[in-house]
Amino acid sequence: MHRIQPSILRHMLSALLAIGMCNLVGCQQPLFKNKAGLGGLFDKNQDLSQLISESTNNLPPETSLKDRLDNLGIASTPTTINDTNRFSTNKSPSDLIAPTRPSEDTKNSPVLIRAQSPDTNSNRNSFQVSQATTNPVAKNQDEDNSRVVQAQYPENVVPGELPIGNGLASPNIGSPNEMNPLIQPYERGGVASDWTPESYFERADVDVYVTDTQTGRFNFGGAYNSENGIVGQFTIDEKNFDITRFPRSFGEITDGTAWRGGGQTFRLELVPGANLERYLVSITEPNLLGSDISFSASAYLYDRNYYDWDEHRAGGKFSIGRRLTPYLSINSGVRLESVTVDNPRLGTSEELNNSLGTSNLYLGNVGIVRDTRDSMLQATTGSLFTLNFSQAFGDYSYSRGDLDLKTYRLLYQRPDGSGRHTVSFGTKLGFSGNSTPIFENYFAGGFSTLRGFDFRGASPLQGGVRVGGEFQWLNTVEYMFPLTASDNVKGVLFCDYGTVEEDIEITADNFRVAPGFGFRVSMPGAGIGAPLAFDFAFPVASAEGDDEKIFSFYLGVLR
Repeated sequence: MHRIQPSILRHMLSALLAIGMCNLVGCQQPLFKNKAGLGGLFDKNQDLSQLISESTNNLPPETSLKDRLDNLGIASTPTTINDTNRFSTNKSPSDLIAPTRPSEDTKNSPVLIRAQSPDTNSNRNSFQVSQATTNPVAKNQDEDNSRVVQAQYPENVVPGELPIGNGLASPNIGSPNEMNPLIQPYERGGVASDWTPESYFERADVDVYVTDTQTGRFNFGGAYNSENGIVGQFTIDEKNFDITRFPRSFGEITDGTAWRGGGQTFRLELVPGANLERYLVSITEPNLLGSDISFSASAYLYDRNYYDWDEHRAGGKFSIGRRLTPYLSINSGVRLESVTVDNPRLGTSEELNNSLGTSNLYLGNVGIVRDTRDSMLQATTGSLFTLNFSQAFGDYSYSRGDLDLKTYRLLYQRPDGSGRHTVSFGTKLGFSGNSTPIFENYFAGGFSTLRGFDFRGASPLQGGVRVGGEFQWLNTVEYMFPLTASDNVKGVLFCDYGTVEEDIEITADNFRVAPGFGFRVSMPGAGIGAPLAFDFAFPVASAEGDDEKIFSFYLGVLR
């Protein structure tokens, strides 16, 4: 039986005590051969980032992997060290702890990881840390036939180099719940080009869970305004529609997975009323066949009882478009309609009589849109410009051009961005050919065109019938300002002016001007998107036969 020399026993007890202290304080730092090493762990004035940084700065960029491993105290050992030789009295302590490098015929042997003690001048104070497995992870790039060194602990990260798993196959160290607390996971495979010793120890695993937001909307309510009277409204909007995803079970309909997921826009609108009925279904594909071209198609039924006749339309529209910039887009399309005009109030207008019955109206159009507004409902900055050209064919053949411009300028706002004072200007300019039918003419009067006049009440007359015209030029200037601190109630001062003519001309006798004031009331809690509008206008210039109306308004309730 061999007796253990007292000096060896003393060194072993010192090593075991150091390991125990590391485990007690959660030590996971590299032990550096040329730095404070283990002693730095007990120095409260030195943190891990400082140790790593100092070690990295002392190594030139061209340092080989072997030298970096030597700097960490990692070395290869012989294939086996049996128990009888490990504590043999014939071996010196340095031979037991730091054996010589293996020969070429032992390069498939296991690897022992060795870390140096703070005393770098004596191998007798070094001790064994652990025995690594045989799976290779990092290779010495300087020698093609060199040993493959394996390590899975963060203590063995080479300063200035990528952590274990830098593009090579990584060993399976188990799931986080199965790992030893002292073992920290590292990136498996890939090259983390932005890795630094400091950022490596500051990383944390993050699990991200993503769920779809609400993309559909269901509205049921009603509206009342001075142009259309009272109407009901039933609307279904879906922004993530998929026309090809048919339901495979009734459950897919009830849980909302049927016809969803394609990024298309679907809209169903039912608007019944006393004077107006409109029924529409439409679908829009924003990326046709994976391109940046959009496609939309719609079908509709439209019935309107005007003062001088009734009008019924059934048709569809197809269009394609492309966004050139975030603000600029182009579009083209075709509109196909069957239009029926009946129930004339008077038979004294030749133009109205020529349009009675059912006609087929087909129009092709091209247009351009530039929109920089900050809001579609209550814009305070930016502008909207649209230019459109149409050509009709079928039972009617004529050309048409329309320009619409609205600009908004912010005058003042509170420091938090609320309480905005805005001046806006809008103009509509339109030309249409001589063969334009009465149901496609321009009309003016009402909230959306010229306030201070009844709906279509500022339009040319023929035999007592308002037949509209082939030319329009309508303008408005408006100043909007807040009346409450919440911005839910705003005041407006405006002036509407312009004309609609039977021919392309502007006559002083037909020019209308109507200044006025009004209020805008926002009710987001009631589900109303657009604000309620109450306007009072007072015509100061009008044409003979115009139907004036001081008050105009729009009310709507949607849920």
